[in-house]
This record gives sequence, C-alpha cells and structure tokens, in this order.
Amino acid sequence: MDTPGLDPVSVTGIVAGGANVIVFTTGRGSCFGCKPTPSIKVSSNTPLFDRMRDDMDLDAGTILAGRPIAEVGHDIFTEILAVASGKKTKSELQGLGDEEFVPWTVGPVL
Repeated sequence: MDTPGLDPVSVTGIVAGGANVIVFTTGRGSCFGCKPTPSIKVSSNTPLFDRMRDDMDLDAGTILAGRPIAEVGHDIFTEILAVASGKKTKSELQGLGDEEFVPWTVGPVL
C-alpha cells in the first residue's frame, strides 16, 4: 500500500485500508503500537532485540547468524496466525497504541 514513511502515519493508512494485523519491521527500535490493529514488531538485528525484549515480538537478526530465512519466515507466519487468533503482541501487553493512530496531512511533511 502506498503510505507515508513515518511509522504511525504509514500504519494508520494501512489500517484504514483494511489490515487486520500489522507486521512492522524496525532496525532502530521504533516503540510502535496500534490499538485498532495488533502490531507485530520484528527487529532486523539481534542487538536491538536484546535491548528491547519487552517491545519486540520477533528477532529476524538471527538470519545474520546463519539461521535460514525460511525458518525465520515460518516464525513470522506462525506469529501472525497466533496474533490473529487472539495472542497479545508485546505492544498490547504494555498498553501501547493509544497515540499512534495518526491520519496524515495532505502535502509536504517535515
């Protein structure tokens, strides 16, 4: 979906388009939650995952350590099914997501 790049604004557009579960990748550690739709956060590197265990749902950085991409993809798919079936994401467990629903402004944004 074509949405702006800022996390809350981008996901708001995706949710408005009908998404029921968000899989959100981050390399810097975006503390993002989205109350209208569960947001599964996937860290792109293990040091980030280790620093933010309470906020990251999955660690894709294990690929860099030699874990097959297919296995990590299977973990992501399994997590999507679990969350769609009622499992709470880390953001939901922390109560995050009230402030992240942000319709975007038409025109340039700095």
